[in-house]
Amino acid sequence: MANFLVIFGLILTVVLPMLAVLYIVPRVDPQDWKAAAPMLLAIPGFVMVGIGFHLYTQKPIDVYQACGTVQYYKSYSTGRRYSHHYFERITLQLDDSKYFRHFRFDEKLARKQKGEYVCFEFHDRSKNKQLSESKILKWINE
Repeated sequence: MANFLVIFGLILTVVLPMLAVLYIVPRVDPQDWKAAAPMLLAIPGFVMVGIGFHLYTQKPIDVYQACGTVQYYKSYSTGRRYSHHYFERITLQLDDSKYFRHFRFDEKLARKQKGEYVCFEFHDRSKNKQLSESKILKWINE
């Protein structure tokens, strides 16, 4: 809803003054107050953008716990063909799922062996839409 209000407000900020310049200003006397219509018609757009930003609040990111079996690791390049910047993802099969889940994790975390059963804390992308990907925060030692 907030995104819609911001986008609609930006459109109104541009479109209403443009329509006023095309249709109202040529028909009125330059000394008349209606000559200021383009600037006055930008106000509803600014108000709508302000309401949209006010409604948009950052939701707290929840930390979840899960356990699963390590399937494999895979390295990805973050840049172009000859880039030397890499990050790694781990693929896990969680206990409650038959599907594999891919998680990004820090280099600071210890690597687990393939087939090892692990428990961990993570930020879940499927439950926190503002995140770009799911990320393992730490291993839980049991």
